[in-house]
Amino acid sequence: MPKRAISSPKVFKSSRPFAQATLAGGFLFVCSTGRDVEGRFVVGDVRAQTQQTLDNIRALIEEAGGTMDDVVKCTVYVTDRANWEPMNEVYFANFVENPPHRVSCIVSGLGSVDCLVEIDATVYLGKD
Repeated sequence: MPKRAISSPKVFKSSRPFAQATLAGGFLFVCSTGRDVEGRFVVGDVRAQTQQTLDNIRALIEEAGGTMDDVVKCTVYVTDRANWEPMNEVYFANFVENPPHRVSCIVSGLGSVDCLVEIDATVYLGKD
């Protein structure tokens, strides 16, 4: 099955060779954190980082020709149990109707001490 990297100028591009998103077999696989386009974690609390994370995911989905309604599964990683409800407020404000299947984890770290949340999404676009 052929795969294709998807990127967006609205999303931070790492200097490492990571794909921002990958399209394969009609599915888009995308994972993001609360970094702005310059690579800085957004200032504020987990709400601000969750919104930035979802904005990044949305930009990549739109670049591939889809919408947030096409998200079928998310895995959410949060570094502090106290951030659970604030993250949920923002998450469900972005998935109002028919939210995707979700797996959620409290983790001890996400690669940077400034990273409070990371979201991995699987999107069905029905095309390559």
